[in-house]
Amino acid sequence: MRCAVWTLGCLALLASLPAGARAYEDQATLGLAVGYAGMPQGDALPRNGLDLALSAGGGFGDAWSIQGLLSYNLYFDDQPLHLSMAGLETVYALDIVRFVPLIGFGLDGILSVRERDARGDFALHVLLGVDFLINPRWIIGADARGFWVATNAKSPLEPFIVTVALRAGIRFDLR
Repeated sequence: MRCAVWTLGCLALLASLPAGARAYEDQATLGLAVGYAGMPQGDALPRNGLDLALSAGGGFGDAWSIQGLLSYNLYFDDQPLHLSMAGLETVYALDIVRFVPLIGFGLDGILSVRERDARGDFALHVLLGVDFLINPRWIIGADARGFWVATNAKSPLEPFIVTVALRAGIRFDLR
């Protein structure tokens, strides 16, 4: 008897879920993120900072999207370090109705400025995150990105940069 009640309960729950999960397919997104930026291995540079980011992207297929990312990191110190990043990433979304786990990879250009010294670098990054779809238009989420500064041998930057941020976004249908 318990098994029949459990089975009927599961079927009722499944019937109450939306017919098709469609997190980002044929949709554009705009987002704003605020969080932590850090260089975990550094002693010569400030290690902790603030991350501000803007993102814009579009979904194609049922799980993939491409998005552009502009971010600014400020590392606080007597001589603050300013990092500006522009990147492009591809994101795979495991579409689970309202919670959407994300994994992605990207390529970035970094401009670092400290005491009137400016330098450009390239980086590769990995993204792990989760989105919560509040309704068909609004998204909130959290993500972590790990950056590997590919040009680190000649750069004053540390080889790894980490950002962890909370994000809010809006979606638009492309159809």
